[in-house]
Amino acid sequence: MPTELDQAAARRMVNQALSGPLSTDVAGVVRSFVAMQAQEFPYALWSIAQRMTEPPGRDDLLQAFNDGAILRTHVLRPTWHFAVPADIRWLLRLTAPKLRRIMASYTRAHGLDAAELSRSQYVLAEAVHDGNHCTRKDLAAALEAAGVSTGGMRLGFILMHAEYDEVLISGAMQGKQQTYASFDERVPPGPDYDEDEALAELAGRYVATRAPVTAKDLAGWASLTLGQARRGLAVIETECTTTDLDGMTTWSPIDQRPTPPVRKSPVVDLIQGYDELVMSYFESRRLLAPAGVLPVPGWTSYLHAVLVDGRLTGHWRHQLGKNSAVVEVQLRRPLTADERTALECAVDRYADYLGVPTSLAEPVLLA
Repeated sequence: MPTELDQAAARRMVNQALSGPLSTDVAGVVRSFVAMQAQEFPYALWSIAQRMTEPPGRDDLLQAFNDGAILRTHVLRPTWHFAVPADIRWLLRLTAPKLRRIMASYTRAHGLDAAELSRSQYVLAEAVHDGNHCTRKDLAAALEAAGVSTGGMRLGFILMHAEYDEVLISGAMQGKQQTYASFDERVPPGPDYDEDEALAELAGRYVATRAPVTAKDLAGWASLTLGQARRGLAVIETECTTTDLDGMTTWSPIDQRPTPPVRKSPVVDLIQGYDELVMSYFESRRLLAPAGVLPVPGWTSYLHAVLVDGRLTGHWRHQLGKNSAVVEVQLRRPLTADERTALECAVDRYADYLGVPTSLAEPVLLA
């Protein structure tokens, strides 16, 4: 008999669009989620594909990114996220002030005062002007030529502040290299929200795609104070229900996403380690994994998560060759015969996304 936590975890899989697709297009998925964590770039594109009604291949996802249908920048937390162009400005203006405070000690330690950052951003703006998409190496060369040192971690902090200050945004890939482009050339004006309007917009989309959630979950996910998270939730209170779940007050939309046809248990999903199902929760993370178990392990290169019926059961990674791939798996417990079959089906879905023959290596059981 499913427990209350099992039922909540299953509902979360529906709202997260892992138990039923969300949109026919890349931008539709990302807009629904507000932002999706994206530092593991190839795997992050897979997170979008998993939530689409007709999952595209990785080349199609990459083309959408290159075309600017979605952009990649540091927002919400000091890490990379995908967002749609129309949302970038208001998300940055809501969360960049706190991100600057989080990064302040590192910035000072590298001698980056306001004058140095201003000088750097003038150089960067000139480098990416008129549709010029530049790699980190290109931008480092431009800065060094202007007398701005980029040694150590200085370049990373300079570029991050240029994102916060709406100078740089992601550009099209150059081979396997990420690039930066002019912010104003790729990002439209967007809505001019005040803070309360931005908090309400953020909270509404967050709850719709991640429920059940708590105020602490929202605060942690978006680098908000708990007071800001509660203000945002208060604005959408009439659109939500609150429930006590294992000692937590959780929020869910009144108009829940329809439950798709039940996937025959067991179902295995291969999700990236920084998928929104992993990274969107702080207080209520135990719906995914038992207390004390890190969904993103720090002790193994098997970074990504194997889910059985929505619960963390192991970790995986891929080994990519030129014309083939292998999925390697570490398990926290042995799989039943039906679960093994479901794992093989999950690898087949990933093979369709990669567009190359993909095999499953014999899973390894963690000691």
